[in-house]
This record gives sequence, structure tokens and C-alpha cells, in this order.
Amino acid sequence: MTIFEGITLAGLTPSVLLGLAILMLFTGKLWTNSAYQQKVQEAENWKAAYETEREARAQSDAQTAELLEVAQTTQQIVAALFGATERARRSGGADVAISAKE
Repeated sequence: MTIFEGITLAGLTPSVLLGLAILMLFTGKLWTNSAYQQKVQEAENWKAAYETEREARAQSDAQTAELLEVAQTTQQIVAALFGATERARRSGGADVAISAKE
């Protein structure tokens, strides 16, 4: 069984194996269980935050679509009122109705 290019595992002394384990630990090739569990928890937190953001974005998109529909309806009402006022002005109608109750 070889670890590094031709160096057999059986030929290494315990102190060399310990040194390799420490070297692997410092270089990030070997992780402690607590560090691994911390990374797993961090990944779960990011996943939960991502899912919460996606739900909020979907709700925001639905609200935006609803607001756009309301804005289009309001624009149609204002355009219809403006069109009626324009027709009244062109036909010579008064802008203000005067009441003759005296």
C-alpha cells in the first residue's frame, strides 16, 4: 500500500505518521469532527436562509404582479375620465356646472 509515490505505509515510523497526520491537519486535508460538524451546521444555515429568501422573492413577485394589475386598471380609469373631459371641452361644454338655485 503506497501513500506518496513509492513510499510504503509499513516503512514509516510512528513519529513520521504522527507528523504526517499533523501536517494534513494543518493543511486542511484532515478535519476534526467538531470542525466538520461546524461546517455542516453552517451549510444548513445558509440553505435555510436561501430557501427563506426564495419564498420571500416569490411572494414579492406575486405582490408586484398584483400591484401592476391595479396600476393598469387605475390608468384605464384615469384615461377614460380624461377622454370624457376632453370630449366635453371640444363640444363646448362647461368645465364647471353652475347651479341656478337662488
